[in-house]
Amino acid sequence: MSFKWKWLLTTFVAQLFMGGLFATIQYMHLSKVALQDVDRYNFELQQELNRVQNGRHSYSQDALSSVVRSFHSKHRPAGVWIEFQGKRLFEFGELFQAGQQLTPVEPALQGVFSLPTPGHVLWVRYDPDEIYRARNDMVVFVLGVFALSAVACGLILLSLSRALSARLEDLRIKALELQSGLIHSRIEIAGRDEISDLGVAFNRMAQAIEEQMLAMEASHAKSEAERNRLDLLLSSLGSGVAYLDEGFNVLYLNKALAHMLRLPFPYTDTPRLESLLLKAGLEKDQAPLLNDLVTDYFGHHKVPIELDFEEGRVLQFRFVIYSDQVQGPQAVLIVDDVSIQKNVEDLRQEVERDPLTDVLNRRGFDLSLQSRVSRLLPGETFGLLFLDLDGFKAVNDTLGHKAGDQVLKTTALLLKGATRNVDQIARLGGDEFAVIVARCSPQLLVNISNRIIDSFATDKHLNRIRQNHGLSVSCSIGGALYPQHADSVQSMLDLADGLMYQAKKSGKNCHRLAQAQGLSQPVLSL
Repeated sequence: MSFKWKWLLTTFVAQLFMGGLFATIQYMHLSKVALQDVDRYNFELQQELNRVQNGRHSYSQDALSSVVRSFHSKHRPAGVWIEFQGKRLFEFGELFQAGQQLTPVEPALQGVFSLPTPGHVLWVRYDPDEIYRARNDMVVFVLGVFALSAVACGLILLSLSRALSARLEDLRIKALELQSGLIHSRIEIAGRDEISDLGVAFNRMAQAIEEQMLAMEASHAKSEAERNRLDLLLSSLGSGVAYLDEGFNVLYLNKALAHMLRLPFPYTDTPRLESLLLKAGLEKDQAPLLNDLVTDYFGHHKVPIELDFEEGRVLQFRFVIYSDQVQGPQAVLIVDDVSIQKNVEDLRQEVERDPLTDVLNRRGFDLSLQSRVSRLLPGETFGLLFLDLDGFKAVNDTLGHKAGDQVLKTTALLLKGATRNVDQIARLGGDEFAVIVARCSPQLLVNISNRIIDSFATDKHLNRIRQNHGLSVSCSIGGALYPQHADSVQSMLDLADGLMYQAKKSGKNCHRLAQAQGLSQPVLSL
């Protein structure tokens, strides 16, 4: 049911209800008034009877008849009669003209009066239609008036509501059109009433929605263009790229990463990172590294993690963390296939490193020395130390090659402990070692040489050999700086080698360094 008909029905029912309520109140009031009139009539009749009786013990029939006739002509009762022992001795009025039988009526419409003659009773019965005539006429009138007013009011409201509902219906239709996407819908404004104001407000809202929709469409088009450009850029990268949310779900991956993981592109699923890597052929023994990768990458994302896959593939994973205000912490995963680099590095390790001591071999030493010279900046220097073990041959001959190999390993560890991380250590062959000291000064060369000699004197393993077998192992060191002491790599090598043999001839367990402002002083054994 529309609002218009609800309004009309409510108004009509309200009119009828108010009419019925008013009629009921008036009905009860006029009924009370009518009964009060009956009481007054009876009181008047009683007074007349008292007047004609004059205290006698009997009554005059003529006098009583005169009183009754006078009362009947004045108040129009339905009937008056005298009873004696259940028999009517006298009756008068319309009630007895048609021979009607006396029927019970409400007690209030019937009066009983005692006469002087014992056993004689005067009855008066009033006509309900006559007594309640004013009440009944009023109820019919009131109900008629309210019914007519309800009809009139309904007709007036109907005419008004048609104009009102038409405008409201137009507003409803326009709102539905706006909801369905017709953002150009507007209401024609006519007049300056409240509905017109509502129409103006609707048009302003529709205009704002239209402007917002156009802005959103423009923004969406711009975002789509930027997304396409970003997809093209990411697809052209050699490195694999993926977006991860806080739950380790892969939201996006580029073409390079899909190729690395043997996945179709574009890849539309959003799996968790670990399931995706396992599906891509991750080796089973990589499970601990995978667990580190997917459980703590937000906290330690700066450290790359390398994982081994089937077919000898090695992938390196790095993270760039950022926080989105809407979706929370997220990460960009950067993946590089380092299989070739790893193979090259492994091959280089085999070619350039000594398998026994895990330091550079002669080839690695020569390449590192040439690289150091080629990358030397103006004003920068580096140092070179040559070492030869003293007493190594006796250990090798007495205790065997296994003990000799252990001394060589100990020597490599002592050199690592006496130098810095930026320095490079090499085993040139047999018991000969070399140290390339980066960004070196004459005093630093002296300090490192002293630390090396001291470490041989205090090493537990070498001390046990000395105590148990009477064999002493130390070292003789020769050193120089480049380019202060030599103008070429070969001349520096020859200089350091010659100084080392000078240290051996000077009693061993000491160093000889190229002259530099009086710092080249021999260090005697302890």
